[in-house]
Amino acid sequence: MMGKIKICRIKTKQAFSLVEMMVTMVIFSILLGGLYASAAVGEKAWDVNAVKVELHQELRKAMEWMIYDLRQAGQASITNVPSDGAWYTTITFKSASGVTAGTIDWDANSTQFVRGGTGNAQLQRIRNGVTKVLALDLSSLQFRRQAGSPNVLEVALAAQKSTTKGISVQYNLDFNVQLRN
Repeated sequence: MMGKIKICRIKTKQAFSLVEMMVTMVIFSILLGGLYASAAVGEKAWDVNAVKVELHQELRKAMEWMIYDLRQAGQASITNVPSDGAWYTTITFKSASGVTAGTIDWDANSTQFVRGGTGNAQLQRIRNGVTKVLALDLSSLQFRRQAGSPNVLEVALAAQKSTTKGISVQYNLDFNVQLRN
C-alpha cells in the first residue's frame, strides 16, 4: 500500500519592510545621540576639572612661598598693610635677620608680594631688585590685618583660567599667617 507522501513547504522569510527599517534607524539614532551627549558632557567635565587642578596647584604654590616668607616678618616690619581691617593688594615687609640682646634685628632689604607681569596675572616676589614669579593665572591678591589681632595676616588669592573650549574656571584660596611678635 502506498502511503501518502507529505510535502512540507518551507516558508521563506521576507525582507524587512520600509517601516521596520525606519523604526530601527530612529532607535539607533536616539541611542547614538545619547552616547554622543554623554561623551560631550564627560569631556567638558574633564576639561573643567583639569583646569581646576592646575589653578589649585598654582595657588598652593603661591601660598607655600608666601607663608615661608611672611612667617619671618613681624607686625612692626610690615609697612603697607596697617591693622585697620581694610584689604590691600600688595605687601612690603622685612624679615628677621637675627636677635641681639633679646631684640629682633630686621633685614635691611624689604620683600614685596605684588600682582603683575604678563596680563597682571602673576604673583611676583620682589627682593633686592630681583623679581621672581611664584605663580601664574592670578586674578586677585589681597592682604588684611585686623586691629584686634595685628600679628595675624589674612591672605586671599584667586586664580582664573579658561579651558580649551573657552569655559572660564575660577578658584579661590584664603589662609592666615601668624607673624613674629
